Amino acid sequence: MNESKAGGAAMRETGYRAFLSTRHVPGIVVSMTLARLPMGVVTLILVLFVSMHYGAAVSGIATAAFTAGMACFGPVFGRLVDRGHGPAALRTLGVAELVSIVCLVGAVEAGVHPALVAACSFAAGALTPPIAGVTRSLWPVMLDIGLVSTAYNFEVLVVDLLYVMGPLLAGVFIAFGAPEWGLIAATAGCTAGSLALASLEPVKSHALRNRKRTLTRKESAAPLPRPALLTVAVALVLLTCLGKMCYSGWMEALIPLFYSDQGAAILGSAAISAWSIGAAAGVVLFNRLQPSPRTLAVHKQLPVFAAVFFAVTLMTPMADGFGAMCLVMFAIGMAGAPCDNLYYQISGTLAPEERQAEMFSWLNTATSVGVSAGAFFAGLAVEEAGFQAAFSLPVLCSLAAFVFAATAAVRIAATKKARRA
Repeated sequence: MNESKAGGAAMRETGYRAFLSTRHVPGIVVSMTLARLPMGVVTLILVLFVSMHYGAAVSGIATAAFTAGMACFGPVFGRLVDRGHGPAALRTLGVAELVSIVCLVGAVEAGVHPALVAACSFAAGALTPPIAGVTRSLWPVMLDIGLVSTAYNFEVLVVDLLYVMGPLLAGVFIAFGAPEWGLIAATAGCTAGSLALASLEPVKSHALRNRKRTLTRKESAAPLPRPALLTVAVALVLLTCLGKMCYSGWMEALIPLFYSDQGAAILGSAAISAWSIGAAAGVVLFNRLQPSPRTLAVHKQLPVFAAVFFAVTLMTPMADGFGAMCLVMFAIGMAGAPCDNLYYQISGTLAPEERQAEMFSWLNTATSVGVSAGAFFAGLAVEEAGFQAAFSLPVLCSLAAFVFAATAAVRIAATKKARRA
């Protein structure tokens, strides 16, 4: 714990007010929000922009390549953060991603071979700065323990709000017939946010501590191997996240397809916005009402809320009409929000201190892969079985998430019991 905890009794409070009044936190919040501007913007614009020049098939490949780049290299850059190179990674990747996006735009407008477009898209995704790895590994060392879960919760809230605002921002550039400038503008925001985050004192201090720890391990008389990260418990938490996000990706692709097929594409965007608004409301409520770990251990809370999420998703096929669909999407967004927070709380306790950023990067990878897989299977289901079946099948993803969450809770409890023995 460092000097950021100074502040007396006020720091023992929980909630957003105490969190945001903590020294250095406002600067970190502004920087990380700016750095996350591409969320909810880039993928949407990328699909449209590439489709305008090459068609739907190539746009799908380019979007998948972008996601694959993020998934493959996120944990690698998370490892750099753990080794004390967070500020350097933020500065280098913040600029490199912007350059790669400009190259992607130039390649598309020049009409190059689709394989080169996919390669540029993969590079743009691969060069995404490790914002989550930096911030989520920072909170436990700079905040009072009672505020750490609030910090995780606030990050989830920021992401949800960006997913609400992202399509609106994208719509402005699309309306003016300049989607490519939307890509560049959002990425420029990410560059500015990454550079600002890298310059902040807590980020630099955390990197210095990580670097000293890495050097100490290397210079010790009997160097110890790096502690394991991908244990059975961690793998189960990642699979829980994967299942839940697969459901999300499925529905986020299916609903626009459904309303577009009915000639009312705008209703699809509105239903997805209802989901995002519900998620934001769920984040705020969970921050205020989360059960105390003394009442119900955090690892036991995950299967409880995963079960609630699964139960609410069962209502999806019953939504009859646009109003009912919006209500169901709002409820699903609210029910899923606690799970998104609990992944980070549990992962922070399971991952060794020297591999925290890598752990959070793996969670981002599970999220990206889950959303992409869900979108792929949604399109496949519509094509092969029609909309009715496509609305019924994704509950298998939420069911899988519950099963993995319950298994993870059992495994974590057994591990804790074995350590006490």
